Amino acid sequence: MAYFKYFNNINYDVRGVKNNANIDVVTNILKRVRLKVDFLNNRAFFAQIQIVDGQTPEYIAYKYYGDSELHWIVLYAKKATNPYYDWPLDYFALKKFVDKKYGADKINDTHHYEDADKYEVDSTASGATAITNFVYEERLNDNKRNLTIIRPEFVRDVVKELKQLLK
Repeated sequence: MAYFKYFNNINYDVRGVKNNANIDVVTNILKRVRLKVDFLNNRAFFAQIQIVDGQTPEYIAYKYYGDSELHWIVLYAKKATNPYYDWPLDYFALKKFVDKKYGADKINDTHHYEDADKYEVDSTASGATAITNFVYEERLNDNKRNLTIIRPEFVRDVVKELKQLLK
């Protein structure tokens, strides 16, 4: 099931030439609905998995649901609004992101200092360890690897509700 398959079509002038409307039928990708499936608030309906470097929402959907087009359910359960930055980056994409964010010459600069319990402390604190910009961003990225997915036996209910809401 493709996510946009159930969205309504609308007539739209995609060219926008003044006094020369040229109407096309397009999928209304701006339509928004909020799923109200009751079980989504009950943790028993979810499973915990760990995303391995390089796995995509499509891969996870195929592995757990048998259909890569259900990737939107994986992203929905993760509450991801930006599939690029809400999903863990692979090592090379993370390196590129950190290079761009801090500058290639500053990825190993100190971001902050931590104590043995990983609490942020002043650089003069006893036992303070420097955390580089790259290590800081890598930790944030690794936190995105914990994924809660909707258990496969409940996916059909989510798809059914989406269809109903989009009608």
